[in-house]
Amino acid sequence: MSEAVQQPVQGRDGAVRDEEPVVTVRWAPRTDDKTALLVSERATVFDRKAAALQPVDPSDAISDPIWNHKGGTVWTPDLVHCRLLVAGEVVKRLPPVLRKGYVSQLGSLAISEMSVERRIAPSPAEISLADWTLTEVMARRHRQQLLLAALFGLSFDKIADALKARGQDASRSSVHRWYLQERRVLAGQWQGRLLEPMAKVDGPTFDRWHGLFEKRKK
Repeated sequence: MSEAVQQPVQGRDGAVRDEEPVVTVRWAPRTDDKTALLVSERATVFDRKAAALQPVDPSDAISDPIWNHKGGTVWTPDLVHCRLLVAGEVVKRLPPVLRKGYVSQLGSLAISEMSVERRIAPSPAEISLADWTLTEVMARRHRQQLLLAALFGLSFDKIADALKARGQDASRSSVHRWYLQERRVLAGQWQGRLLEPMAKVDGPTFDRWHGLFEKRKK
């Protein structure tokens, strides 16, 4: 090989030999409690995961604690909620033929999701209480579907979804607000009619209030 050819070849070989060697770093676990978090398909960052959210107390969603029931002698929105639940449970214990007269589309959805392990026939007094309560609910024409769904235990999310399916603009927050407003209205109306036997705070309703609201404070 001529000297003119050898010089560029040697220069090329020399450039390769002069590259810096690859430095290998030994892996070690992180000591800052940070883990890899995928933020996109092509990007990962190291950070601490957010603390898990505490489960939401379902009573908080329907509580209106500024009211004082004065030992179960005054209607409050919380007691109205409990009366609705008690009435709904009575209706769920009725035979299907008798139940049809009470149940709306939203109420049917709620009943289908809540099975009754052992159906005990309600007493005449329980039926009278449920009938009076449902009559009061149906009188609230603008919100009767919402109240019926709540009476049968449907959640705010499912009520909102059902109302949307019926063409109404509803969200969970709006359903919560409407329900609170309606319970306040009913509490005021029922308090003004305490001379009516069914308008008084009954034992099952007050017992339910203790189970839902009073025990959680302890």
